[in-house]
Parts: sequence; C-alpha cells; structure tokens
Amino acid sequence: MPLYRIRRNVGVATKEDMDASAFRAIVCAVQFPGLKWHRSFWDRDAGVVECFYEASDPGQLEEHARVSRIPCDDVCVVEELLPETYVHG
Repeated sequence: MPLYRIRRNVGVATKEDMDASAFRAIVCAVQFPGLKWHRSFWDRDAGVVECFYEASDPGQLEEHARVSRIPCDDVCVVEELLPETYVHG
C-alpha cells in the first residue's frame, strides 16, 4: 500500500487539542480497511502537523480526515528512506 504525507494546518493548538484529534483519528481508522497511521510531527510554531499514513488512495485519507474532524490540507505520495539502508547496504 502506498505511503502518504498529509499536511494539516492546525493553527494554534494545545496538547489537549492534539490528543483529542489523535484519539478521533485512531477511533475512526477502523472504518477504513488498510489505513495505517505511522507517525506524525507537530511544528507548534508553524501550526502544522505532518502525518504519515499507508492508505489505498488519497480519497481514503481525505474521507478519514472528514470523519475524524481533523484538517487535511495536502496529500502526496512519499517514499521512506532510512539511514540503515545506506549504512548496512
């Protein structure tokens, strides 16, 4: 399944806001077969969260965001590069 990066413009958010969003994302994910949340990075100063998910297609991610009531401002396919790949050959 493809790996996607989702950019979420969250603006000013608290830790509690982020916890609630994460909870909704997890609870709603069961409605979307194959959807898997890998990790997210929150830049508090910029008010942006970047999430990495496996999904069948961008539409699945957009619908998941809608159901979860979390922003989904940009979705693109990405490829994971790990240091271990280059260090250990």
